[in-house]
Amino acid sequence: MRRVALASLAAITASIALPAQVFASGWIVIDPIMGGRVPLMPRPRTTVARPQPTDPRVPSPGPRPVLQATVSFGLHLKEETVKVDITDQVAKTYITQTFSNDTDQNLAGTYLFPLPEDTTFSSFSLHIDGKPVEGKILEANAARQEYEAIVRRMVDPGLLEFADYKTVRARIFPIPANGTKKVELEYTQVLKAENGMLKYRFPLKAEGEAEPVDDIKMNVKLSGKQAIRAIWSPTHTIASTRGGENEASVSLAASNTVPDKDFLLYYSVSDKDVAANLLTHRKTGEDGYFLMTLNPPVASKAPVAKDIVVVADTSGSMQGEKMEQNQKALKFIVNALAPEDRFSLVQFNTDAEAFSAKLMTATPENKKLAEKYIDELEPRGGTNIGDALSLGTTILNDPSTRPAYLVLITDGEPTVGETGVDNLLKSIKSKRDIRVFDFGVGYDVNTKLLNKLAEDHHGTAQYVAPSESLEVALSNFYQKIKSPVLSDVKISYDGITVKDVYPKEVKDIFAGQQVLLIGRYKGNGNASVNLNGQINGVAKAYSFPMAFAEDDAGHSYLPRIWAMRRIGYLTEVAHANDESQEVINEIIALSQRYGIISAYTSYLVTDPSENGRLPNPVNGVVRNPRDDRSAFNSAAPMAPAQFGASRGGARFAFTPNNFMLKKAEASRQSASPRSREPGGAGAGWFASSGEMFDKGKSGGDSSVMRSHARGGLIPPPPALAQGEVSGQKAVMIAKTLNE
Repeated sequence: MRRVALASLAAITASIALPAQVFASGWIVIDPIMGGRVPLMPRPRTTVARPQPTDPRVPSPGPRPVLQATVSFGLHLKEETVKVDITDQVAKTYITQTFSNDTDQNLAGTYLFPLPEDTTFSSFSLHIDGKPVEGKILEANAARQEYEAIVRRMVDPGLLEFADYKTVRARIFPIPANGTKKVELEYTQVLKAENGMLKYRFPLKAEGEAEPVDDIKMNVKLSGKQAIRAIWSPTHTIASTRGGENEASVSLAASNTVPDKDFLLYYSVSDKDVAANLLTHRKTGEDGYFLMTLNPPVASKAPVAKDIVVVADTSGSMQGEKMEQNQKALKFIVNALAPEDRFSLVQFNTDAEAFSAKLMTATPENKKLAEKYIDELEPRGGTNIGDALSLGTTILNDPSTRPAYLVLITDGEPTVGETGVDNLLKSIKSKRDIRVFDFGVGYDVNTKLLNKLAEDHHGTAQYVAPSESLEVALSNFYQKIKSPVLSDVKISYDGITVKDVYPKEVKDIFAGQQVLLIGRYKGNGNASVNLNGQINGVAKAYSFPMAFAEDDAGHSYLPRIWAMRRIGYLTEVAHANDESQEVINEIIALSQRYGIISAYTSYLVTDPSENGRLPNPVNGVVRNPRDDRSAFNSAAPMAPAQFGASRGGARFAFTPNNFMLKKAEASRQSASPRSREPGGAGAGWFASSGEMFDKGKSGGDSSVMRSHARGGLIPPPPALAQGEVSGQKAVMIAKTLNE
């Protein structure tokens, strides 16, 4: 995929994004000051490759979307301060950003932020007259309607809501002419640990041409019960200081610079076994909250004989470097197999084809045949994931009791055969217990599909950027499967009553893998957590002593993290049950109680003088998010299974306050996911005299966006709604029309 431009929050040039296959030349909205006489074309951009983690044990980060074009109206990020407090794997990130409007016009902005995994926003505030103003959680439609009303009154609101799956947006209005606007965000996330290694990532990178940030400051504090060992960043020069065996500080500072990398921080903790760790929070007279980590000693023994089928994407999009990586990855797996292992390969494009219809023993001769087969792979055709999964499952459908693994490598979403996520999840039908491991390459992967495949079949999903090594990601995978697996895991509790524990079940535990549980509890005092399972058919049992507090004012972030997990679980339940109103009502109640935005609620910030005009929270009928054809037409996210893939973890959502769509729906009604966007290669959008036109069309008005005075959150062309958020954060700026 050709990268054209990117602007992150760390280097704002007021940018928006579309997939390259939609508008290969990008599209530019002309500032109305220019009168719409000459369409602006994007200037050449340069791409900065993201550095690779230096430790192959470190999991690769999730997919990073890409911006395809830039819109700039004289707004730049003046200052950015990031403070991070990491205590026992819980990271709290505080972001303060000051934006400077260098024009003589008020600006309105939409601030997009795809959430890191296991993240809940703790707060979002705007500064009005120098004072921070917090917001309120409202039912989504009520918040959106109130925001529109306040915008028309030219007051000072902000609206934080889901633009799509795992993505939030903040609508900010106005950003005063020749003035500044301060935005503060706070979010909490749980970092995952593997083999004593933890990683923190902050999306700082600005790709392409972005204006320098005047001042960037970043400070990270580390603390915990385990001693902190190595601290390093493969991306930035950091200064670190030690405050004792269990404490450390990391700092980073830069001035007048364009950040060209995300900030990555790795640190390791003592390898001395800590079997379990428990954090609690409890108010007198209420049920408590707990966060528990278990480290069962799954011993590393001699490799276990296993069966593996690798299902590899060879569709037309796997051109050039992608195919080279694909072939190297396949050879890596084949050569890593032990003599007692059995394997096969499946390639898929428009059709699916097997190297061998039956499992083959990993002899040197068979490995050579497999390498020859891999060398002859060529990219062509569409993406038939459904048939490929079915074929791979058929090959593994063997009466053997040895572990069975299906490895899926793909760079896109299904375009041929079955394309619906729900039906594709049914492609793996076998009496055998098959574990599925997914590797998404690039920025167009269907993360919803890959995540669910891995979740439903006891595996993991990893995402690899084009500049990253697929072999490194596969080495992490092979470290997991080469050692015995604790399977058929059951967790029970003695001496304490627990409820609403997430995840709902733990299926397998690999060597070096940590079990992380969050839930609620009744009672207090000494208790034990029991973990039972099997290793190679032999029963294993572990018991972890715990002490649950009667009163504990510490770890005040736990209720929000628990509520985020429960809301996520209930959202899946609502989706699986035709948007059950009872379930939605509980989601709304939890969102309002714990201050968490969700698929059905938004976070509205208003001037204190406007508070009396806020509507009462609405707990009745909620518009089904499936009813909207644009992510920005609704404060609730689109249901990913209904509206197509969740690409790169987030889909683009776009609504300039001063444009509205006219007759742009028909162009995508019957198109496939990769071809339904209008225009195709070489298409684009430009603005003239207050209107936006599809430059790929020569007449008519089927794709026109007309100026709309005094705001109004109107849906964009469908292609825009199907685009991707680029970078970890992006800002869309529109000139405010006051005439």
